[in-house]
Amino acid sequence: MTKTLLIGWDAADWKVISPLIDAGEMPNLAHLIEHGVMGNLATLYPVLSPMLWTSIATGKRAHKHGIHGFSEPDPASGGARPITNLGRKTKAVWNILNQQGLRSHVIGWWPSYPCEPINGVMVSDHFKDTERDYLAEDGETVNPWPLRPGHVHPEALREQLAEFRVHPQELDGETLQLFVPKAAEIDQAKDKRLYSVAKIVAECASVQAAATWVMQQQDWDFTAVYFDAIDHFCHGFMRYHPPRLGWVSEADFELYKDVVNSGYRFHDMMLGVLMDLAGPDTNVIICSDHGFHPDHLRVQEIPNEPAGPADEHRHFGVFAACGPGFKRDELVFGATLLDITPTILRLYDLPVGEDMDGRPLLQALREPTPIAPIPSWDDVPGDDGRHPEDVRIDPVDARESLQQLVDLGYIEDVGEDQKQVAETTVKELRYNLARDLADSGKLTEALAIHAELWETHPDESRFGLHRFNGQLRQGDTAAARETLALLERRKQDYAERAAAEVKQLQEDWKDKQPEDVTEQEQRRLRKLRKQAGTNQATFAWLRGRLLAAEGRHGEALVAFQQAEQVQMHNRPSLFQAQGEALLAMRRFADAEARFHKVLEIDPVNADGSLGLGRALLMQRGKAEEALAAVSNAIGLVYQNPRAHYLHGAALMRLGRTRDAKAAFETAVAQNPVFPAAHRRLARLAWRAGDDAATEHQLGLARAAVTRIRAVRDGAPRPSVHEAARLEPEAIAKPGDLGAPKALPPLAEDEIVAQLLPALTATHRYRVIFAERPLTEIIASQRVMLERSGKQDGRLAERQLAGTFAKQIAQVRRILSPHGERVQVLSVPYHEALSEPEALAARLNAFLGGGLDAAAIAAAVEPGLRRQRGGDPEETSALQHRAAG
Repeated sequence: MTKTLLIGWDAADWKVISPLIDAGEMPNLAHLIEHGVMGNLATLYPVLSPMLWTSIATGKRAHKHGIHGFSEPDPASGGARPITNLGRKTKAVWNILNQQGLRSHVIGWWPSYPCEPINGVMVSDHFKDTERDYLAEDGETVNPWPLRPGHVHPEALREQLAEFRVHPQELDGETLQLFVPKAAEIDQAKDKRLYSVAKIVAECASVQAAATWVMQQQDWDFTAVYFDAIDHFCHGFMRYHPPRLGWVSEADFELYKDVVNSGYRFHDMMLGVLMDLAGPDTNVIICSDHGFHPDHLRVQEIPNEPAGPADEHRHFGVFAACGPGFKRDELVFGATLLDITPTILRLYDLPVGEDMDGRPLLQALREPTPIAPIPSWDDVPGDDGRHPEDVRIDPVDARESLQQLVDLGYIEDVGEDQKQVAETTVKELRYNLARDLADSGKLTEALAIHAELWETHPDESRFGLHRFNGQLRQGDTAAARETLALLERRKQDYAERAAAEVKQLQEDWKDKQPEDVTEQEQRRLRKLRKQAGTNQATFAWLRGRLLAAEGRHGEALVAFQQAEQVQMHNRPSLFQAQGEALLAMRRFADAEARFHKVLEIDPVNADGSLGLGRALLMQRGKAEEALAAVSNAIGLVYQNPRAHYLHGAALMRLGRTRDAKAAFETAVAQNPVFPAAHRRLARLAWRAGDDAATEHQLGLARAAVTRIRAVRDGAPRPSVHEAARLEPEAIAKPGDLGAPKALPPLAEDEIVAQLLPALTATHRYRVIFAERPLTEIIASQRVMLERSGKQDGRLAERQLAGTFAKQIAQVRRILSPHGERVQVLSVPYHEALSEPEALAARLNAFLGGGLDAAAIAAAVEPGLRRQRGGDPEETSALQHRAAG
């Protein structure tokens, strides 16, 4: 009988865990890893815990499961309440198991209030929450700390489980000194941070106590236990974690430097107890929804917006598992938090729903059984243990928990005006939904929401910023330029108004004593001071990204350099953008250096590894290095079609044809609408002499191009399963557009004419022969030589012209007799400048008819020819853009 224990450690990060394991301070997790599997777990955006833990429990993104933030409208009060599970639109893994007659316990999952009527025990995420007036100064109990209905299922266990809760004031000094060794030196009347430690420890201990009692007293097949303590320890105390950063005082560092590590050690102790209770025949899975920067990437200032603390989170959490269903001593690559539920279903030999966004981690499983998916578990009838629709929530309980979220900084405190509270809540839910849609590739839907929010709230730049980002991703640079201009105007106006309000507040308070200024007033002043400034680094960064999207890469580099000069700390994204711009300018060695800089700052950076792989792949003799870099990117984020495509390209460069084919097949499996990958597969099939496969893949390439054009013209983006049903389009036959029959696409290589005789006799080729008057070519080369200081000793221009003419004549004689093996299209240089549309049509027909002729024509820029016989670099850039 399969048993599985799923343990959630919010914000757990290998960067903190690994040194502790090496020091022997987390022996239980070390034992689990040694006997099982481990790896990174990629998160989703936005990195907000209620959304992410619901994705872990369902295998679906937020726009599918319905949980979009920390709070939701409260129909009872007209205001808002902390997020509940009532808004979840799909079954969680325990609901699916419930239908199979498997007994589940769920302890503390976020969100799990009110508890669902599953066939096991559920203890809600509010079970552990403490109330501030629990004890009076004389130690007498003022509030009996009741556990209200809805916190425990079945209800008959509520009073019994309530006894297992731990209150912060029950902890003694010896316990607190395990986390803060110098606790006795703290004046708690002035410094509330020690009480914060006590509160986190007590709530964590409450969850552990409930979990251990349930696991011992109740039979079970599946148990899920969630702890939020590491996340709270990190938000409160990661700034004091070693090494000390310059903006942290020595005194604070000495007091609180041990809190985070002690929190991890505490979790390891609890893990040991849970594993002992589960037994050796139980599959144990530990995961976190994201990581938390513990090093130089720590954030000094939190962004000035609700849920700003999420900016401290890192893109990768942890995954570790052991038990009879898992391999031993294995690394797992490319896992995401969406994969947890599909993997659990596979442990129970149950199918995955096609509407799930995750996949089973088959590489981690010992003997995975092939099981066909089902369309959706939501369509499967039966008792699943979900709520009836008429469930209601105590509004008093909701308001108390809401205030805790305000105190944590996750939501804004907008006062008691219930209508305003509700409007603010809806705004944040819409905003988070739009960010999830954008992260899912549903840009049109996301842009519509961001436009609506920015129109309603013009002073909130974040909405305009996300609109700008979406427009860039869609390639609509004209709209993005308008948005950026509006962003700058609105920000300037807003900053001026905020500065005026700061001045007025200071004038109003000039006769007040500091102690007479309330905390709420101080918070308001701090917020206004932030709003009164304009972040020049951010606007330089945005201008650079826009210029890069417009193809003005040299200007983009200047803007990125400006951003680099005024920023306060290293930003991998800035160096990533510089590398991308240098790649586009074909400065591959310089691009390589920038991507190395990204990886120096953050070695676990999939984009940096992928960029490095691209830069290396474009340089001769570096295919092995390119393969290693791209493989590293795939290991971090497996669901990355572009990475698999580049993986295949590197393998082809190394002559590993079979492996390259598998990589391209993975790319199109993850993204069937991928023309370049289909063309690569067509080329491989053509080399193997499989004409049917060649035509099929070229047909898929053309169908993919058609689908992409349709989406750009406003058609809805297809789902993964709709895209997988892509049907090949007919391949042009001889006589249709004058195209050659089913020839594979041209390799991405540009060579000089003199090297054409070296083409191997074992392949077929299509050659686009760019013709330009020799006088212009020679004049262009003369300019290049003069710039490099290497003009002396060269042939006279007349001699050089004669030599070139003979070489080209020889090339034409070599190419002409090859017939089907080598097909040649001559392209007059001046025709490209004067008649780009006609030439683009000829190129498209010659290459099989699957290209965007209008885009090719639009890429031609006659202005690049700044002098007759211009710079070869300019010519190369023109050819490169036309080919793209």
